[in-house]
Amino acid sequence: MKKLHFIKLSLAASVFASGAAIANEDTESKIANLESQMAALREDVKSNNLDTLTKLHMAGYSNVDFIAGSDNQEDGFTAARFAPIFHFQFSDRVLFEGELEFETDENGETEFGVEYTTIDLVLNDYMALVAGKFLSPIGQFRQNVHPSWINKLPTAPVGFGHGGAAPLSDLGVQLRGGIPLSGSMRANYALFTSNGPTLLVDEADGEVELETEAAASNADGNFVYGGRVGFLPVPALELGLSGALGKIGVAEGHDVSELAAGEPDRDYTVLGADAVYNIATLQLRGEFIQQTVGSEANSAIAGGAAAEELEYTAWYAQAAYRVPDTKWEGVVRLGDLDTPDADANRSQWSAGVNYLFANNVIVKAAYTVDDYDDNAIDDDKRFNVQLAYGF
Repeated sequence: MKKLHFIKLSLAASVFASGAAIANEDTESKIANLESQMAALREDVKSNNLDTLTKLHMAGYSNVDFIAGSDNQEDGFTAARFAPIFHFQFSDRVLFEGELEFETDENGETEFGVEYTTIDLVLNDYMALVAGKFLSPIGQFRQNVHPSWINKLPTAPVGFGHGGAAPLSDLGVQLRGGIPLSGSMRANYALFTSNGPTLLVDEADGEVELETEAAASNADGNFVYGGRVGFLPVPALELGLSGALGKIGVAEGHDVSELAAGEPDRDYTVLGADAVYNIATLQLRGEFIQQTVGSEANSAIAGGAAAEELEYTAWYAQAAYRVPDTKWEGVVRLGDLDTPDADANRSQWSAGVNYLFANNVIVKAAYTVDDYDDNAIDDDKRFNVQLAYGF
């Protein structure tokens, strides 16, 4: 619009400055020409043809982690992560967003991944169409809390990271937005369909596990449908319910010889609930998630466990308190994970202290205990320290 005003003022000044020397008909002609140009520019604006409408913005986060005192891992620095997030707005109706992740692995090499990449079309004030790879809209942690500078502890809740019970990401489309209700009450929603998760088969023993990272393949030809609805009775409190259902099958390249070639698809369901209460100095947060893969009597995979129902359940409850007029914050969290893999099942508690140099620069120190359900596996106790920066 600045361009429109500039053209209008420039041409108008030219017209009036030379008014004494120009005949009235010439003045009228120039004004008509000005109006024609302005009309054309308005059409360009409506059709998104002006480069001045585009905006590029980069955000993201970085963190460095340290661990000490663990029974299962040597003391040392364990992570150096850089996760840039790009936003490119073509107009008020079209937006691209994507997050990359660079991390140094245990061998000193750099791992690279795409956390999400989507094209967003704003359909109206209450709805946007999102297409691409997106963080799972099931629950709160993955889509809203997982960045290190937002998460109140150095680690993810047990079961809510990679290899846990919560869905991670999807490749598909979703409709999401918010709806104003009576007074200060609001609601938000996300409805999606995607390729869905896949079953991975261990070639050694035929054990089956669930992979919920988005994949650009859909070997079984089925889709998963689901979503989340959030309700805010007051601005400080949000209550959410999530769910999904569909059919899933064995992923390509993960079968056991020819035994899984005709493996039937399984029923797949997800149920979730979450809540967060957030005021100036206190944040209370909790979440429950359960994924179920139905049993299959006609399973071709060797091993009785392959035919049984597979259930993945995790929950956590967390409280964080910021000491008023200081930069100190205390955090406690309880959680539990239950999966078909008995060796992974455990309860967990963490207690930590944070110091906030700024709202987006935080150093976190926490003591965590994992209590494994299998008494033959020793409990793991450790200190985690993390410096996180959001930009």
